[in-house]
Amino acid sequence: MDPESEFIRSEIPDVKNIVDNECWLEGERRGEPVDAHDKTIRERVAQIILGGAGAYLRKKHSGQRHGG
Repeated sequence: MDPESEFIRSEIPDVKNIVDNECWLEGERRGEPVDAHDKTIRERVAQIILGGAGAYLRKKHSGQRHGG
């Protein structure tokens, strides 16, 4: 696997945690479970990643690259 793919793969669990948290929060707001593919969830996760969490995750995982 190329280093870029491996790097992205290492971030997936963190992104999944963000999605899970946003589903829970939106479910609390609505009073019912919310699917991860819901438009509100997708938009909120994108805002979080683009708003700084993405840079944090890249920095966090940059030291975990194999062979890098």
